[in-house]
Amino acid sequence: MVTLAPADGGRRSRRGFLYQDAVTLLDCLDMLDGRWTEVSWEDLEDILCLQGDAPAYRQVKTVEGPSKAHSIADVCRADQAKKPEYRTAATSYLGKLFLGKPLPDGARFTLIVNETPAADLYQFVCGRGAQPQPVTGASRHKVIEKLADLELPDGRDIAWCVDRLDVLLTARTADQVEQEAFQRLYPHVRDYLGQEPMIPEVDNVLKQLVSVHIARSAAEQAPRRHTADDFRRILEDCIRQATGQRQDGTTERLMTLTQKLRPAGIPDAEAERQHESLLAFRQARRQSVGLGRRRLDALSDKVFAICQVTSARWRGGVIQAGQAAYMATVQAILDIPEVQSGEVALSDALAVLSDITARCQNRYEDAS
Repeated sequence: MVTLAPADGGRRSRRGFLYQDAVTLLDCLDMLDGRWTEVSWEDLEDILCLQGDAPAYRQVKTVEGPSKAHSIADVCRADQAKKPEYRTAATSYLGKLFLGKPLPDGARFTLIVNETPAADLYQFVCGRGAQPQPVTGASRHKVIEKLADLELPDGRDIAWCVDRLDVLLTARTADQVEQEAFQRLYPHVRDYLGQEPMIPEVDNVLKQLVSVHIARSAAEQAPRRHTADDFRRILEDCIRQATGQRQDGTTERLMTLTQKLRPAGIPDAEAERQHESLLAFRQARRQSVGLGRRRLDALSDKVFAICQVTSARWRGGVIQAGQAAYMATVQAILDIPEVQSGEVALSDALAVLSDITARCQNRYEDAS
């Protein structure tokens, strides 16, 4: 669907918009929970959420520290970077949020900020997922007074917009927003796999959604509006890429492991035995609790770290890909102190390696 450009004049370069992209992911996850029927970004606003035909226009405005917390005067102030003749209320944060878009009956406006706003603007704060209520009293009248000169479409006036305005206070940094998204993504990945995912797998899903899908689509010529079904397919594709596993548990996992081990010189018959070992490990991990579970998780983390180091070494030309990289990985696992001492069975450590190899993408594919 082709829509109008955003109120600030065009779809922007994506440099410096990691925070906004992470917040966009939270809105997409809200859509999976049923809050929205469609979500798009860099559309008529930074983020556009729809519930049926009712749009929620969402503008993201971050500040660097609490000393710069937004106030009503701040969000209604004309853009001082404009030439004096263009410094009008229409160039303010709220002016741009209210203007340049259709205003049907169900429209709402959200200013998303990363620091607790000043007391007057704080009257508009509403938590994510909560039902916003109209603000009355001095704060409402102050916004109406400062933006009184705005000329709005569809027969609306500034009071109508202010009565549909809320402020969403989100985490201060992009990393903190991503951590919130991680916590919400984790059960989606777990339900897809039918078992607890590894932390790096969920991290990879998160990175693909934010840095690849949202960031890249934001730079395309025209915005795309995603339904819940659209975004669920994108999410599942990211999970498949991060884990190498289909949701239905078909033999693609065996083929994926076999194909990845061939460049390392592993015969298919041996790869099949490794596959059986990894299935046994996954079953044991699902059934373990308490200290036993923590030990298996710690072993997985150590083996994954070894795989990362080995990959970095062959990408940097220190070792050759294929057989040399696989042998270096196995040797590093043999050198794990717990394996050396017998505290961890070598068979368990190698089963973890098979599990991680099956889930990671293209670990040995560039071997000659």
